[in-house]
Amino acid sequence: MTDVWNQLPQATRTALVKRGTAAWREVYDGVATHNKEWRPLRPPIMAASTYRSMTELSATVARLILGACLRRATTAGELRRALGMPVGYIDLLDEDLPLSDDLLGGVRADILLSNGTPYVVEANIDSALGGAHDSDGVAHRFLNAYAGDPVLDELGLTAPPSAVDARYEAVRSALQLTGDDRLAMVFTTGGTYPGSQDGMAMIKLLEPFSERGHQLGLDMRVYPVEWLTLDAAGRLCVDDGPIAAVLRMFVPQGMKPSDGLDALGAAVASGSVRMFTATASWLLASKTILAWLWSDLDGLDPADAEVVRQHVPRTEILTAGLRERVFADRNRLVLKPNGSYGGVGVVVGPEVDEASWVNAVEEALSEGGYIVQQHIEVDRLTMQFVHLETEETQEADVPFCVAPYLFAGTPAGAYLRFTVPGAGPVVNVGQGALTSGLLLVP
Repeated sequence: MTDVWNQLPQATRTALVKRGTAAWREVYDGVATHNKEWRPLRPPIMAASTYRSMTELSATVARLILGACLRRATTAGELRRALGMPVGYIDLLDEDLPLSDDLLGGVRADILLSNGTPYVVEANIDSALGGAHDSDGVAHRFLNAYAGDPVLDELGLTAPPSAVDARYEAVRSALQLTGDDRLAMVFTTGGTYPGSQDGMAMIKLLEPFSERGHQLGLDMRVYPVEWLTLDAAGRLCVDDGPIAAVLRMFVPQGMKPSDGLDALGAAVASGSVRMFTATASWLLASKTILAWLWSDLDGLDPADAEVVRQHVPRTEILTAGLRERVFADRNRLVLKPNGSYGGVGVVVGPEVDEASWVNAVEEALSEGGYIVQQHIEVDRLTMQFVHLETEETQEADVPFCVAPYLFAGTPAGAYLRFTVPGAGPVVNVGQGALTSGLLLVP
C-alpha cells in the first residue's frame, strides 16, 4: 500500500485533518497551481521502505533508458535522428555531444500504481524538473503544522531529503562550481508554469529558492532566459552582471525565439558559461524509448528484462500496421505523443467513445510521432479536501501519481499529484490536478 492513511488509527487521522484544516492556507501560500477550487488538507504519507523502492525503480528505468539509447546512437545528433526528430526540435542541441551518464543529472519518473504494483508510465529526464521547490515546502510546512500534537508526534513523520538541496549539490558537482562562480537559475516567461509569464513576480516568488542556494554556499540568482544578454567579451549576463554557470529550468522544446535564448546558446557554444544540464538530456524523455525497451527485451539482462515486464506498461510506436489492433483495443490503451509533456495530446482509450478514439488514432497516424501504451487501471488515494469558496471539507478517492526525484543518482523528495473531487482520470497540473510533497513514516 502506498499511502498509509487507511492503516492509521482513527485518532491519528482526526488529528491530521484537524491540523490541516487550520493550516492549509499557510501551507499552500505561494504554491503554483491552476486549480482555483480545491486544496488538500494533508499530504500523502508513505512508508520509508516504499519510498526507497520507488526511487530504486526510477534509477533502474533511467539506466535502462540510457542503455537503449546507447544501443542506437553515440551522440546527441545520432539519437535525435534515431528518434525521428527534425533538426531544431530540441533547442540549443549540441549534435556532437557524446551520450553519457551526465545526461541523467535529473530524473523524475511518473509512477502510477495498480493493485499496489508501481508502473513507470513516463520518465522525465532533464534539469528542468518542476515542483521541487513547492513539494519540499509543502512537506515541511505540514510537518511544522503537526509539531506539538502528542498523537502526531508518536507517528514519527519525516520528510524525504530535500529535492532543492540535492539539485543544488548535483549542479555544484557537475559544473565544478567554486565560491567565486556566479550561478543563475534560468526560467522562461513563455511557459505554462502558473505565474511564470510575469518575470519580476517570478523572481520575487523564487527568492526562497535563491536564498537556499546562498545558504549552501552558491552565489545564486534567478532570471528569465528571455532577458539574458551578452557583454562585449561574450560573457552571459543577468541584471547584476556576468555569470559563470546556468541551472537550466526550461524545457528545451518549442521555445519562443528570443535574443536571450540566442545569447545563452552562444555562451554555451563558446564555453563562456557552463550549463546544467545539456539540452540533450531532454532527448531521453521521449516516450519512444519506452517502446525501445520492450523491443529490446530479448537482449537485456534477465533481471532488467523483468523490471520492464513488471513495471513499464507495454509500449509500442504507433504505425499504420497497428491500426486495426489499436482500434479494437481501445479499452486497454492510452495514446500519447512521444515528445510532449504536461499531458498534452494524451487520449485515454477507456475514457472516450469509439468514434473519438478512431479519430484520435487516425490523426496521430497522419501526424506521426505517437506511441500507444497499455492502460493502467490506477489505484485510488483517499484524500481530504477543502472547497475554497464554501470552506466545506470533502473526502474523495482520487487518481494519483508519485514522481520521486533523482539528482545525479541521489534520491531526494517526491512530487505528488492527484485529481480533485469530480475530475477526470488524467493526473496533470495543467488540467487542474493538485500537488503536494510527501511525508514518510518509519
